[in-house]
Amino acid sequence: MSRIRINPVVLILINVIAPSMYILINGKYLQYFLLAFASFVLILMGRFKRLAGMLVIYGIMIGIYSITIQDDRAKFIGLFLIVLAQSVPCLVLASVLVSKYNSAELLAALETMRIPRMMVVAVTITLKYIPTFTREFKLIKESMRLRGIDFTWKKPIRSFKYFVVPQLFRCAALAEEVTAAGMVKGIDAPVRRSSYFEERVRWSDAMIMAIFVIGLAGGIVWHTRL
Repeated sequence: MSRIRINPVVLILINVIAPSMYILINGKYLQYFLLAFASFVLILMGRFKRLAGMLVIYGIMIGIYSITIQDDRAKFIGLFLIVLAQSVPCLVLASVLVSKYNSAELLAALETMRIPRMMVVAVTITLKYIPTFTREFKLIKESMRLRGIDFTWKKPIRSFKYFVVPQLFRCAALAEEVTAAGMVKGIDAPVRRSSYFEERVRWSDAMIMAIFVIGLAGGIVWHTRL
């Protein structure tokens, strides 16, 4: 089965629109629809390991919810997990967006939306900083280990202190590096940038958005009839 490439703008729009729909649509309907929709998108993109991980995490959360909801003392744990489970499909699609597309692809795709340049740059940097943050976290943990300092949840305040201080310094250094890289690539130029990546809306993008919109519209109609 060939993998379908999805325009990153489609994934961004889905992650922006979907969470806000809990105001208009029945929570249970939207929860199951987003789970099925995210599974469908992951299958199209050939991300079967991520799909399996999403289903396992979702199943564990639902299982713990079903057990703890019967106990008044542990009910708050189940309620917290069921709320968290509702965001799992969107978080998985966002993780694909972060891991699969590089900065140049995101910039090229976002610039087709005719939104302000500052917003394009801000969204791109935010999305690409997530994997950078993960790498920095591993480096800081390794540095702490070499100095005989363990990162443990048994002493969260001390561990948090040892982690946050170097992370803040690295954030400042990374901000300067990202700014310099953007200036070199002409990010502040008043004209539209050309790009090696040409992000166009394909039939697959239109199909995915159509399924997403139809599913949300069906949820709104079902919610109004309840």
